[in-house]
Order: sequence, then C-alpha cells, then structure tokens
Amino acid sequence: MPERHAELSTAALGRRFIVLTAFKSPRDVYSLDAALAFTPTLDNLRTVFQHPWDLGSKIVNSLLVASGAVLIAVPMAVMAAYAFSRFEFRFKRALFLMVIASQFIPSAVVVLPYFLMFKQAGMLDTRTALMLVNLSIVLPYAVWMIKGFIDAVPIEMEESAMVDGAERWRVIVEIVVPAALPGIITAAVFSFTLTWNEFLFALVIGKQNALTLPIGLIGFRTDRGDLWELMAAGGILITAPMFLISLLVHKQFIGSLTAGSVR
Repeated sequence: MPERHAELSTAALGRRFIVLTAFKSPRDVYSLDAALAFTPTLDNLRTVFQHPWDLGSKIVNSLLVASGAVLIAVPMAVMAAYAFSRFEFRFKRALFLMVIASQFIPSAVVVLPYFLMFKQAGMLDTRTALMLVNLSIVLPYAVWMIKGFIDAVPIEMEESAMVDGAERWRVIVEIVVPAALPGIITAAVFSFTLTWNEFLFALVIGKQNALTLPIGLIGFRTDRGDLWELMAAGGILITAPMFLISLLVHKQFIGSLTAGSVR
C-alpha cells in the first residue's frame, strides 16, 4: 500500500508539473526560483497552433480518425456481440477466441503489412487508412466488452417481446441496447481513448497530411533541445478531450445504471 500511494503521488506531481510548465515562459522553465512562483502566460498555447508546429490540423485529424473509428466500431461490435451471445453456430467458441487473441498481437508485427497494403492501394497518408487501422484494433476489444453486458440481459425479455410480435432488430434496439448501454458507452470511451493516443500506426502511415496529435508532440524535440513549455502545452491539448469525455460519460453512465434498476 505505501508503494501504491507513492506511485499515485508521483503521478499527481507529474501532472501538476505538466500543467504548470504549459503556462511558463522558456526562461521560467529552467529556473528553480520559478518552480511555483512565476508569471503565467498563454503564449505557449498560442505558439503550438502556429507554424511550424501547427497542432490545429493534427487535432482535427485525431478527432476525425478517433470519432470515425468509434462510430463504425460500436454498431458493428453490438451486432457481433449479440450474435456471439444469443446464437449458436459452428466454430463459435473458436471464432470468439480468435477475436480475443487478436488483442495480444503487437502493433509492431502488423505495421509493415498495413503499410504495404495501403501503399499498394494508394491510401498512405490518409485519414481513411488510419481509421481502418484503428478500427481493426478497437473492434475486437469492443466486441469482447459488450458481449459481457449482453450476456447479463435476461433472454426472457427478448422472448416476451418476440412473442408479442416484435422483430429481432426492434428487440435489439429497444431492449438489448438500452439494457447494455453502460457497457456500450464504456467500450466507446475506451475505443476513442485507444485511437486518440495511438502512435505507431500514425507515425508510419501518416506522413504529412494525416499526422495526428501524438505525432505532433515529436516536433518539439529540436536542435536546441526539448521545448518543454510547448510539449507541456501540447500535453494539455491531448489530455483535455479525455477529461471532458470522462465528465460527460460519468453522468450518462450513472443515469444508465439508474434507468436499468428502475426497469
């Protein structure tokens, strides 16, 4: 337990250091006297959006790639998870194990085949290519997570609705999805986080037009050293969406649980 508390304290100090550094001038970054007492400035947050850093376009790329991958992955994952949960078919167990096993394949093993495939298809340095790559990463994870929540939905609810004449698609939309909503939301958030923070594929496949925000942080390593103040400002930009999403999802997640208990 003491070691755990020490790790949490170190992480908290690291976050505070990043936040403080983002609002320091280059001179104050390397001054011990300005460790805590300094004059805040917003110049760093403005500078990262200017040439040659241009984090604005990289933020747009990250948002489009992450949002697109999630919007495609979640409906597909719900349908696949429902099939694995409710239907019996040949090689069902083997197929589901393959879905889970795909999560253990290192990205470094498949990055070259992806690169060659997109190069041959003329899709290198495109947001579509990054979206497809991230879709292949987050989809198996989303299927695995959502299936556990669908398994917990009583099948009697579906059978009762179908006896009353409801079609399968209506049962899924009006009964299964609302009941499994906490799991679907959780899978969507984790999928967005994985895509938003993805580095290797964005580095290899994105060259100029499809560079994402994590790749943009590399640019702050220059001939005169690491530009810590700009790197910290970029760090705030890359973590801000995760913070906002966690606040929004927390309220929706609690609301979904409460609605489920009322039903």
